[in-house]
Amino acid sequence: MIQNYTELVVNDLLSPVLEEYARRNPEVCTCPRCREDVAALALNQLPPCYVTSEKGIVLTRTALDRAPLKGQVVAAIVNAVRQVAASPRHGKGDHRL
Repeated sequence: MIQNYTELVVNDLLSPVLEEYARRNPEVCTCPRCREDVAALALNQLPPCYVTSEKGIVLTRTALDRAPLKGQVVAAIVNAVRQVAASPRHGKGDHRL
């Protein structure tokens, strides 16, 4: 098993950050395509952190909880939401679910 821990953190934080952003900015799309675009853009802004076991995930989570990773991930997600909102990959009528 090879897992990018950064991807796990982005996936954990994506929904709450996106929902809060959309609550404050109702014009922001939260459809699956836009969510995936936001996740991909956010991940491209963040350094990967690969682990190869469940123990590695636990140890990495413990180490990174002390680091400013959560703030970096939230900032990357917000930046990605703004990018996607400015140029979504779909038409106006076919985006909200």
